[in-house]
Amino acid sequence: MRGALNIAGMHIGGRYRLEELLGRGGMGEVWRAHDPRLAREVAIKFLPPHLADGHVVDRFHREARVTARLQHPGITQVFDTGAQDGQLHLVMELLDGRNLGEVLREETSGLPVHRALDLAAQVADALSYAHRADVVHRDIKPANLVLVADDRVKVCDFGIAGFVHADSGLTREGSLMGTPDYMAPEQCQGQRVDGRADLYALGCVLFALLTGRPPFTTHGDFRVVMMDHIHTPPPRLASLRPGVPVELDRLVSVLLAKDPGDRPAYAGAVADRLRDLGSRRGGTTPSTPGQVSALPVVSGPDPRYAYAGRPAPAAPDSDSDSGFTMEAYYNEFLQPGATEVSPIVTVTGAGAAPGETAAAAPRALVFLLGLSEELPEADFRAVRAAVGSAVDGLDEGVSFAVVAGSEHARMLYPDTMRLVRANASTKAEARAALAGLEPIGAAAFGRWLRLADRLLAAHGDAVRTAILLMDLKSTAESPEELAAVLASCTGRFSCHVRGIGTDWEVAPVRSITTALSGTMDLVMDPSEPTSPFAGELTSLIARTRQAFARNLALRVAMPGGGRVRFVKQVTPSVDDLTGHGYQVGPGTSEYPVDVPDGESCDFHVLLDLPAGRRADEAVAEIVAAELSLVALPPYGDGQTLARLPLPVREDAGPVVDRSP
Repeated sequence: MRGALNIAGMHIGGRYRLEELLGRGGMGEVWRAHDPRLAREVAIKFLPPHLADGHVVDRFHREARVTARLQHPGITQVFDTGAQDGQLHLVMELLDGRNLGEVLREETSGLPVHRALDLAAQVADALSYAHRADVVHRDIKPANLVLVADDRVKVCDFGIAGFVHADSGLTREGSLMGTPDYMAPEQCQGQRVDGRADLYALGCVLFALLTGRPPFTTHGDFRVVMMDHIHTPPPRLASLRPGVPVELDRLVSVLLAKDPGDRPAYAGAVADRLRDLGSRRGGTTPSTPGQVSALPVVSGPDPRYAYAGRPAPAAPDSDSDSGFTMEAYYNEFLQPGATEVSPIVTVTGAGAAPGETAAAAPRALVFLLGLSEELPEADFRAVRAAVGSAVDGLDEGVSFAVVAGSEHARMLYPDTMRLVRANASTKAEARAALAGLEPIGAAAFGRWLRLADRLLAAHGDAVRTAILLMDLKSTAESPEELAAVLASCTGRFSCHVRGIGTDWEVAPVRSITTALSGTMDLVMDPSEPTSPFAGELTSLIARTRQAFARNLALRVAMPGGGRVRFVKQVTPSVDDLTGHGYQVGPGTSEYPVDVPDGESCDFHVLLDLPAGRRADEAVAEIVAAELSLVALPPYGDGQTLARLPLPVREDAGPVVDRSP
């Protein structure tokens, strides 16, 4: 790179005037520049000429494309790219602040616990958004986390980010990227990584924020620290920072697990847990060095009593009383050579724990209504009445709005671009506004969701949910437009879709619920006296109250091999969960589920067993799979609430008398 005195004042791309060298690193120099066209200051990152071979140039272009698609308040924004005299450059948001590495050089003993939790939660939020867009940062470290105004954190330098998809070719085995002090064990070994590597690095950053140093240091030799990450147990946080809450000590230990399968699967859940620990830090229990809270394990009903649909008794000698139960109904006997096991699993929820309802606040909810001119009048009125009843049932203080769909959505209530708090007055006003709901002729799901995102954006600490009710296809926008909206909204709120009647397409609706962590259901005849639609809508909204307080997953482990073909919820609503699953270990996957307090949900699980799995005995019994209901952060760290093995035997067939 040419010296600073030689290029200061130069115009880049005929537009940006270089003003000051801000820093120099492995991926080049960063300059402050002025953009006269938009009258703003920007940062320009140059790729050093001596590194401009094909591979690094490709990495640079990937940095531009990957980072430009990430539109999140916690991620540095990219504005432009170009080349000047053979040097590639990236134009991005100029950050006015210090990185956390500089902060730690001043706070050598670590930050206050509540501040460290807040900063780490902000990073986890940004990672959650990136991971949902299939992007892994791969170099999370204090120097890449910039503290700007109001103690907000910006994650910088996605220059070595890789797509999660294995077929992308961008995350190659044998390539080492990252900073040794903060690299996950699998990254140190040059293995393919996913978002859990970022969570390991976040654990290292949180450790450093609380103690002033990462768990392992190089001591001048990066190979030493890499071997420590791979083989050496990390020091307990409490041994270096006595008095930290035991829950925090335990969370850091889980983030620093050597095996990615032992770490949390979701960055968003880690963010929730960190905020929860920060909000109740005054009532947490201080830990002592070496102290680890045991994870309770609760057995489910004995499956031997459930094969024919008979009620299964509670398992004896439970380690604790979670209140959750599981039963399975399926054929325990397989025909010779058969490999398909197809249980219906009933999960019954426990009662709400004290304080869960309060912990769920605040919440924000947007109703998106797109009812066409083809919908029968009786069904139209039934849907409108169901939404009115749902509004009436909202908890006091919940923020909400009702949006009327059209080619371009509009506010039905309130009449301004905002949410209102639920109380007797606003509920009555919303019901009156619903009387003015009119049928529409065209739908644009992406534009509706973008409006919902604008409304929900002001509720960053809330459970943000949209409920889309519609009976027609999205004809007023292209699939590319919807995909772009979903990419920008991923991780910002969830969306549950209810299709009325039959004149709508599954594919775009499924893309919405998959991207936005929602559910999908079919409502055939809302006006039928026996239709459960109104009650199901109310139940769905009630579950949003619990979603913040208790995240659950159905874990399917297949110890003998095989695969999960699908997992579907069949009651009280129908939803295909297969696309929402995450692999959390060898032969083990988790599927997020909602189990309302005191209610039962049925799940259809279809499993394929491997061939040649049995012993020589015709009646040899194996465990096809072990199902578990597990608690995810913030109120759990993967502990088992109920467990249910699924043993199967091969049917020996009828006994044949072969005596002469």
